[in-house]
Amino acid sequence: MANRRQREILCSSFPPTRESRPSFVWIATTVALLTLAFGNIAHAEKIRTAIPQANLNYLSIYVADARGFFKDEGLDNETVVISGPLSIAALLSGDVDFSGAGGSGMRAALKGAPLKGIYFQSEKVTFYLVADPSIKSAADLKGKRVAIGSAGDTQDRMITMFAERGGVSSRDIVRIAVGADTATRILAIKSGNAHATTVDPGGLVFAQKEGLVSLGFLGDLFPMPFQGFVSTDRKIRDNPAQIKRWLKAAIRGLMFVRERPEEAVDLGIKKLQLGKATRAMVVEGVKNYVRALPQGVPGLPSAEGIKNFLEYDIKIPLGIKEDIPAERLLNLQLVDEVKKELEAAQRRISK
Repeated sequence: MANRRQREILCSSFPPTRESRPSFVWIATTVALLTLAFGNIAHAEKIRTAIPQANLNYLSIYVADARGFFKDEGLDNETVVISGPLSIAALLSGDVDFSGAGGSGMRAALKGAPLKGIYFQSEKVTFYLVADPSIKSAADLKGKRVAIGSAGDTQDRMITMFAERGGVSSRDIVRIAVGADTATRILAIKSGNAHATTVDPGGLVFAQKEGLVSLGFLGDLFPMPFQGFVSTDRKIRDNPAQIKRWLKAAIRGLMFVRERPEEAVDLGIKKLQLGKATRAMVVEGVKNYVRALPQGVPGLPSAEGIKNFLEYDIKIPLGIKEDIPAERLLNLQLVDEVKKELEAAQRRISK
């Protein structure tokens, strides 16, 4: 009945005249395309993707939505913002299908939760170290106060590593826990309560406008995959095809951000929670962010990166001494397959 009605509407919209008589083949082809499009919409699988924050780190998911990459894969995606632990609870209950709270998810997996990491957006951490203008190098951090989220977190460890490479012992840094809010960290330096801190790519733009200086991109210290996404063991077992389609859309969104940052900002800026940031500031933040992305098709970390992730994001924070098999926390087979498929598609296009 729906197909007949579509044909009636289409034919009535193009009445034949002497000047222009649409051919039957043209009409039939158009009807077929419309039917296919309506069919794809009707049969799109509804999914929910949770991200921990609506910031530049997750612009790629909003871009994948706006560009129709999820729809291309037959997915009707809803992106929701849910903080780490709550996101993992929603994932386990089935309220969401994919979660960007990768660290929380994989630490839960270590304790027995039926979850696995399936994808990492970046091959490096995205943090920058900013400081009061009186701090010129890592050596100047000796005896100084650094603002961190909490003792032993990833940013604390990265600052320590940066300082140690400049000849400053970990014992010579005074740590002040101020939480995760970027504005609070910057204010701590502006007020003199701290001398340095880490910020995300967007926070770097704000920090520099406040007169702080960048001491370096901490992602250059060593490869460590960051911004992981997790899903349930059940979905991996029962619906790997859906995961691959989600991965393909998400990776295409990430590549779009890397290759066309200004267009990406225009697509996603209304979804992001960036305070009073101007478009120019957001574009600059995206350019800071893409330094953490690899060339080619992203998503699959290197063996060295996986080793560093297990060491610095899992073992050290949890005080674990024994080695952790990667397969206990990660299932990267599907993203490996998607990466190869996208690379093959790129080769076909380039011929």
